[in-house]
Parts: sequence; structure tokens; C-alpha cells
Amino acid sequence: MKFKISFLLTLFSINLISEEQLYLVDLILIKYLPEFETSEKFLSPELDIPENITLLAEFPYPELEIKPLPFDLEYKFQDLFMSIKIEEDSDLITSEDEIFTNIEDIPYLGIKKSLFEIDSARDFSLSAEASKIARSRDFRVIATKSWFQYIKNKDEAELVFIDSDFFKGTRIFGFFQLYRERFLHFNSKLYLSELDPLFSQDEKFIVGKNIFNEEKEIDIFKEKNQKVLFEVKHSKKFRSGELHYVDHPKFGMLVKLTKAQKELFSPDNDLTKN
Repeated sequence: MKFKISFLLTLFSINLISEEQLYLVDLILIKYLPEFETSEKFLSPELDIPENITLLAEFPYPELEIKPLPFDLEYKFQDLFMSIKIEEDSDLITSEDEIFTNIEDIPYLGIKKSLFEIDSARDFSLSAEASKIARSRDFRVIATKSWFQYIKNKDEAELVFIDSDFFKGTRIFGFFQLYRERFLHFNSKLYLSELDPLFSQDEKFIVGKNIFNEEKEIDIFKEKNQKVLFEVKHSKKFRSGELHYVDHPKFGMLVKLTKAQKELFSPDNDLTKN
């Protein structure tokens, strides 16, 4: 009897080990604002476009028809304003005791959502960090990205294309890969480009597959008047829950990986998550 119990426990533990773990990936793409004088010379980067690219997709929410308000509402001037509470730093800091002490804090991938799909309606786990950066005079948040994925070995790991699009004349784009060996690792190759009306790019196409395994072709220089100025490559070993920074004198990226679970039932059916 003891042998049977130990055998079943062994099989159960093997299944747990072999089962792929779902993770939530959160990124903040940042630009340095001060133009410090430096003797450091930056070579013009050459774009290295890899193969087998995975493309992120936006979760499709229905478009809402918003009708403009008429101008004869007869509101008083002061009625057009509302009181807004400005959060202090102390309001944005979460104590260590509050981090993942409740099962409700675990990020869940909804049953109607897919891997590598950006859900803009979901609460961003690095919103506190993004708020602090946005209030800083030294940095500018160019974009945030967030998606769910399983972590595979290095040979099978997806290479994700990330793109901030242009924000205030700056764009950060590149490639990001997560994989597992003995520990979790990530590789990243990022580029910063800025709009320059005196510069014109030729077409540069990349081919990748989206979450539906459909092959897509994208012109990486759809906006022709952009100049790629800087490049940064970064590889690091890290653990779930840690916050890491990809550093360059001109721009950077914050990245966090969090263990997640897949939602088995829809909240619409009043059933709990398992």
C-alpha cells in the first residue's frame, strides 16, 4: 500500500514538473530626457531582423459610438471642472506583505483571451512604477506592454516583436525573448528612433505570425521620416516577481515576469477561478 501511494505521488510530482507554467510579462519602455554632454560615441545601429517572429495582438473590444455634446448646455463656468486627487508616492507603494498574499492578486488569463494578446482594459501591474516615471523630469514613458505566455526552453522560445509606436516623436521597438534553462532568462534587442523631417527610410519588411498562427508582413519603417539612433542588447537571468532594467544612456526598459493562472470559468457564469 505504501508503495502504491509513493508511486502515485511520484507520478503526480512528475506531472507538475512537466506542466508548462503560465506567466504574465509586463514592460515599460522609457526614454531619458536630459541631453547630457558625453564623450561617448554611439555607432549607427544596423537592424538585425531575426526569423520566426511572434507578433503581439490587441484584444478586440467593441468600438463605442461617442456623440459630441452640443455647445448650448448652459453650464456655469465652474461646473466644467472636477476635483482630482493627486496621489503621493506613499499611496503608490505596496508593502511586501500585500504582494500576492491573496489569491485574487494572482494574474489570470481570461478564457476569452489568448496568449501574446494585449488586453488594454486589464490593470497594469507596473502602473505604480509607470506613474512615478511619468512624474519625473528625467524620464518619459514611451509605452507599456503586457501579455501572457508560457516559458519554453531556449530552442523553442518565441521571439516577440514589441513596438511602442511614436509618442512625442520617439519610438522604441525591437525583440524580446523569454526562455527557461536551469533558471529563467530573457534576451532583448531594442532600438530607439526619432522623427526627422530631413531623413527618409526605405521600406523594411519583417514577417511574423500572430496568435492565430497567421503569417503577417509588416513594414518596420511605415513612418518614413524616422532615424534609428541607438541600439541596446541585454541578456539576463532572473526570477519571477523581480523587476529588472535594461539600461542604455539614452533609453531603457523595465521588465517584470509574474506567475499566472488560466481562468477555467467565465465570471459571467458567477463561477470562481480555479
